[in-house]
Amino acid sequence: MSRPTQQETRTAFDAGLPPLRGIEHVVVVGAGLAGLAAAYELTRLGTKVTVLEANRLPGGRTRTLRAPFSDGLYAEAGAMTVTTRCDYTLHYLREMGLETEPSDLVGTDFSYYRCGTRFRPDAIAGHAALLGLKPDEKDLTVREMVARYVTRPNDEIGPEVRAPAWTSSPRLRELDRIPVREVLADRGASVGAISLIEPLFMEMQGGDLGAASAMAWARYEAGPRSMSDPTTRWNKIKGGTDSLARALAGAISDRIRYRAPVVRIAQDEAGAQVTFLDRNRLRTLAADRVVVTVPFAAMRRIDLAAAGLPAEKHATMRRMRYASATRIFLQMRKQFWPERQLMLSTDRPICTVRDATPWRIGGRKILECWLGGWFAQAVAGMGREERIDFALGEVEDLLPGARENFELGTSFAWDDERYIAGAYLLPEVGHSELMERARRPEGLIHFAGEHTAYEPNGGSMNYALESAIRVLLELAGPR
Repeated sequence: MSRPTQQETRTAFDAGLPPLRGIEHVVVVGAGLAGLAAAYELTRLGTKVTVLEANRLPGGRTRTLRAPFSDGLYAEAGAMTVTTRCDYTLHYLREMGLETEPSDLVGTDFSYYRCGTRFRPDAIAGHAALLGLKPDEKDLTVREMVARYVTRPNDEIGPEVRAPAWTSSPRLRELDRIPVREVLADRGASVGAISLIEPLFMEMQGGDLGAASAMAWARYEAGPRSMSDPTTRWNKIKGGTDSLARALAGAISDRIRYRAPVVRIAQDEAGAQVTFLDRNRLRTLAADRVVVTVPFAAMRRIDLAAAGLPAEKHATMRRMRYASATRIFLQMRKQFWPERQLMLSTDRPICTVRDATPWRIGGRKILECWLGGWFAQAVAGMGREERIDFALGEVEDLLPGARENFELGTSFAWDDERYIAGAYLLPEVGHSELMERARRPEGLIHFAGEHTAYEPNGGSMNYALESAIRVLLELAGPR
């Protein structure tokens, strides 16, 4: 079976996808962006396709919350950024007639709250002792720390760290055996300096720098999605990230079955069989091929005993870890904080507090509390009302007036999502061993989703969409 490379996938996509021969029916498991794009393209190629989605809405980890907010306010619980290098995402946005606008995550009035003190990233000298900075760090701004410990050393790794298409190398594989925290310490960064630059590593939020792969981190930080690169242009989908999923789903609405969780996948010489729940009964569909887009963290809910997967595939599914993220949203009667575009990184369990509606001038606003890692797991264990009360207590200490202006709130814990079980792929040490195995097709079963990407890091709508195109080329066979 043909195994397209990243460059071959892009070239074929630009030139037009090849026709499929001998494949009459494809079952797609999951209606996230990868599943939707695969089904959309299969439909255009004239192939019968059935999409089985466990939840009642499409989009997977693109999740725009519009309720219970007032006055048309909304907030993003999942994926929320698009850069100018997100070619697949931009293609489908154009295809669906959607637009982008500047992201809320750039141009913020960013500041820190550490050890009970609040300060800006360009004014840390007066807090050096409090933060535990080394003597040669105390006069640096955070940007200068990033340049010293991240940008310049990563540039010295070699051209492969910035290459448009991912290519592994001995140096990168060496980094894959080392956690990020160890690399930063070896480069001379103090514990205090690491705590200041860590919030800029968006791809590592929800994890532990002591376990995260330095290979995946270096590649991300050298690329066009890095928050530590001031030249990166970050955008968002106008009207809400869920607009793309809803548009793709609308184009193939008659091919999607919602609330139809898959419980078993099998294959034999006669073909593939997919069993799913249809309300109070089990139904099985026969297919020529199956495209599985479910995150590996949630695959434990699907019986694969008759799927014919090799032991190393099962091991890869068990080893891949996903970030824990819990987001709590507080609707406020009005803006009572002075910053035009608040973003506050804290050393408290609430982690990050930001204005989720900076585009709204006057009237009601939404404050977002962005929790990751074990803090997110702990708060996910609270009841819904308890989460709101916890967040209000934390925010009141940081932004006095929160309780007085609070109207209503909601929360979203990705670990609690039964058929997703995590926010996004979190590459840990040794991830290079898993990448090729994750996306490798197994007989009649193909795998898509951001966790099967060519790139060694996750959390990208673009990677999910790219994986769908790769699967289409696999289905088309040798070129």
